[in-house]
Amino acid sequence: MQLNTTLIRQLRAEKGWTQQQLADICNLSLRTIQRVELHGIASLETSKALAVAFDVDRQKLQQTTFSPEPPPATQGVPIWLPVVTFIAGIITSLFILLLFDR
Repeated sequence: MQLNTTLIRQLRAEKGWTQQQLADICNLSLRTIQRVELHGIASLETSKALAVAFDVDRQKLQQTTFSPEPPPATQGVPIWLPVVTFIAGIITSLFILLLFDR
């Protein structure tokens, strides 16, 4: 389940709780709270525990705004770049050989 990370952090800050305190209140691990606040990924049970701790409806914690897909990873080196680099290296080598062959 995807939760609203900004809202979760905001609600925790309003209560003045650390991540560890929230984890203790919800009977969850610190790592679970960190993952929820960073990625918004939570199980149904985790979302229920957070809703009870914050005294809000569970649906309020769910992601309500559209978040676009993250940008794709860099595609890497275009195929033409190594070819051009290789050809330029050959041309440069031939030029140097011709220049110093005299």
